[in-house]
Amino acid sequence: SQFLHGEQGALLVASQLCSCAPTFNAKLYAASQTFDEARHVEVFNQYIQKRIGLMYPINTHLNSIIDKILTDPRWDLKFIGMQIVIEGLALSAFNTTRETTPDPVLKDIVYLVTRDEARHVTFGVNYLEEYVKTLSDEEREERALFAFEACAISRERLVATDVFRHFGWDVEESRKKVLDGFVMSTFRNLLFQRVVPNLRRIGLLTDRIRPRFEELGILEYEAMTDDGDIDWAKLERSLDTSEAQSHEQSMLAAFHEAFEKNQAASA
Repeated sequence: SQFLHGEQGALLVASQLCSCAPTFNAKLYAASQTFDEARHVEVFNQYIQKRIGLMYPINTHLNSIIDKILTDPRWDLKFIGMQIVIEGLALSAFNTTRETTPDPVLKDIVYLVTRDEARHVTFGVNYLEEYVKTLSDEEREERALFAFEACAISRERLVATDVFRHFGWDVEESRKKVLDGFVMSTFRNLLFQRVVPNLRRIGLLTDRIRPRFEELGILEYEAMTDDGDIDWAKLERSLDTSEAQSHEQSMLAAFHEAFEKNQAASA
């Protein structure tokens, strides 16, 4: 359900950028992304209706991020919020899902959606990298704080408190178990491995904001590879299912190896 709500939010923000983005090329890209997000909304909606039959309301933390992005009049904060934070969040969640779900249909869905999201993030990184250089120090710090706050909220994003309530579980106890669990730890690592290097590349990991990222324990990811470069030729090729399956198997092997190490360390 949260995948669907996140894609709905991305659809709304992308459609706003069609009118408020400052250049013709940015408007064109926002238009193409709007179409991508509409397809994503449709596929997750169909999956929920036909495969699950139960939909939960939007997560409180996800709702607060999307509302902030939608209501802020500044186009660049919409860009930062969507292309860097929300899309980075989506990529991390989709990769975690591919590693953990037993459903082959959902595996295929998130694999295909991820191909689109990777393009969105790369465009955002490249476009913002040049734009942030034109900002004053005060404006840059304001954007850096916004990105930090969105990251802090994102740590809570996939804690399914509505599911806990639905089954009558103790919400706080269940929440703590999830946050301390291996899957959520993997998700947070994947999230900040993408978002923090991208913030560094576009110039929003400022000296003033760095200590706050360090307090969250995620500054260690800044030296990792960012999403500013992409293999366009690879994305333009027809989908190779054998390549996808091979990639999936390598991801699963790495995930299970890390899980076994975690279990051994906890024993």
